[in-house]
Amino acid sequence: MNKPVCISLLIAVFAAFAADARISLPAVISDNMVLQQQTDVRLWGEAAPGENVRIMASWADAPVAVKAGADGHWECTVSTPEASFDRHRIVFKGKNTVTVDNVLIGEVWMCTGQSNMAFPVGPHPERSKWQTGMIDMEAQLKDADYPGIRFFKVEYCESPGEPKDDCGGSWIECSPESAFDFSAVGFVFGRRLFNELDVPVGLISASRGDTHAESWIKEDVMKDNPFYDDVYAEFGIDKVEQSRKPYKVPATLWNGMINPVLRYRVRGNIWYQGEANDMRADRYQQVFTDLIDSWREELRNPDMPFYFVQIAPYYKQSPAIREAQFDTWQSGIRNIGMAVITDGGDSLDIHPRDKALPGERLARWALARDYGKDVAYSGPLYRSMKPVGSAVELSFDYAGSGLAVQGGGELVGFMVAGPDRRFVRADARIEGDKVVVSSPEVRHPVAVRYGFDCFFRANLCNNDGLPASPFRTDRWPVKKQ
Repeated sequence: MNKPVCISLLIAVFAAFAADARISLPAVISDNMVLQQQTDVRLWGEAAPGENVRIMASWADAPVAVKAGADGHWECTVSTPEASFDRHRIVFKGKNTVTVDNVLIGEVWMCTGQSNMAFPVGPHPERSKWQTGMIDMEAQLKDADYPGIRFFKVEYCESPGEPKDDCGGSWIECSPESAFDFSAVGFVFGRRLFNELDVPVGLISASRGDTHAESWIKEDVMKDNPFYDDVYAEFGIDKVEQSRKPYKVPATLWNGMINPVLRYRVRGNIWYQGEANDMRADRYQQVFTDLIDSWREELRNPDMPFYFVQIAPYYKQSPAIREAQFDTWQSGIRNIGMAVITDGGDSLDIHPRDKALPGERLARWALARDYGKDVAYSGPLYRSMKPVGSAVELSFDYAGSGLAVQGGGELVGFMVAGPDRRFVRADARIEGDKVVVSSPEVRHPVAVRYGFDCFFRANLCNNDGLPASPFRTDRWPVKKQ
């Protein structure tokens, strides 16, 4: 085929494509969606190259016009009003017309992480033995008719090579049937916000079991950073067949499940992950910090609230991962918070079934920090220690309501050591806003640990019933479990 004929054929193909191209929208912009209130939200899609697209929102006074680029992509911003339960419509008009109905304006949150975030309200033994459902599933679903709460579950998708532009999924109104299959933590979190704020709530769930944080970070953050060389050596694209865990290829779930919803405006993100990073717990603080920073940058939301769950006690879960999460919380990153669930662990199950606990405690962070509600959101946080004779006096933040023993009885969970670094079980008692720790075996205490083990029983809380995070006053090397 000579060159002029080839060019003519290409022109004909392009003209045919342009004639047939129609406005299309990504899955996340669809019927039943919730848009973030009182902000500029982004709407986007595809059309013929150069096509003019008019977007008319039922709450707006005038349409917004945008022109598709040479690649057919178009994008615009639309200002949203105050939250309400008014049902809106958005009409996208070009060579064809696409209408999105039953749109609500309210608060939108992402719900992300690994299996404990994916863990559904109801049991799904046909999928996996760990999807056992919430311990009180019947009670949780009894009044789960909330048309003002909407779920969008990003369909699982690996994309090890490049970011995807779209994903599978659809917006669904909350009902006992739809909640049964949705993230239990996300459902409880969203319901608490809905009931407290009396506004529509949209929840975008993107999670997958057994995934390390590196699967959820954009590759540009990691690929030329020696800090991540060991992860690429073990889970790089060329290692997929050997590892049999393609979902652990760095960035693969960022590409397949986060990038497609990046443009969607959200208020914040809740995160439940860390179990799969246990083998690299000493690196997790930096990994987690990189994830938070990069997500905020890519979402164009530098102050986006990011609240996460500290991993529950479990007999195979090193205390180092909880410490790394604690250190991330206390590192000075703005607008983050940690929900402590030391009272919700299961010694033999890494997937504790009491998912109301983390969901409610994450909601407390959001209600207090983002919505100005007068609710307690953190348990006692270790601040300092002071030797007092043969005892140690511990001081705490978030103890203004007073310290207490969760469930009553004896205060447990404390260990104390002298200069020999040998930790023994300690006696502990509350004195005002302090905890005094001692042991007849340690005459000169120099370090205290609380709940610093794989699985443990510990019961220090404040009078709001929120438990203290595990801590240690020393940073002596810890033997691998």
